Amino acid sequence: MEFSNQIKEQRKKLGFTQEEIAKQLYITRQTVSNWEQGKSYPDLNMLVKISDVYKMSIDSMLKEDTHLQTHLEQGKAYNAFSVLRGLITILYGLICLLIERINDNSPITQFCLWGFTIIFLIAILYGEHIKPFFLGIDKKVAWRLGHRPGQKRSLIGKSFTVLLVIIIIAMFVVRNNDNASNYLLTLALTIVGLADIFQKYMWKQK
Repeated sequence: MEFSNQIKEQRKKLGFTQEEIAKQLYITRQTVSNWEQGKSYPDLNMLVKISDVYKMSIDSMLKEDTHLQTHLEQGKAYNAFSVLRGLITILYGLICLLIERINDNSPITQFCLWGFTIIFLIAILYGEHIKPFFLGIDKKVAWRLGHRPGQKRSLIGKSFTVLLVIIIIAMFVVRNNDNASNYLLTLALTIVGLADIFQKYMWKQK
């Protein structure tokens, strides 16, 4: 039996409404509804909480729904990809700063810079393209509700966003100072990279 049907039947058997389940899991009713309609899946941490509230073993939920197993594996794969993309972003920022500092405009240096720029852009764009797949969300749902329906930015995520906005504003203010702009660009890319590496801490259930 699919995970969506499992939790729907078990919820009714326990006599809970979606709102009551949502309160116990500290999420929105819409998130519970999305699970029951098969529009999205919970992550492993939430699955542990679901096991307690629904009085169902994690093993039984996993064994009866191969899609849920796949989703959790995809989640691990996406975390690994996010770490790699974050490291690429940070490295790109450091390379840009280093090349500017040594003021080397040789063909080899420019080739390396543009080559890494292409790798950086591919990592960013490809990551956004495959994100719904790795998070187990239908692409149409992701387009309509965002890549993380039922989730919102955590305090850490909001802090990173505010800091990034401040740096971007500072870059605009000192745009005529190349040295300061380059340092701020590297700092901005470092923050984006760290947000990717620690992306699971950037979000929480609504």
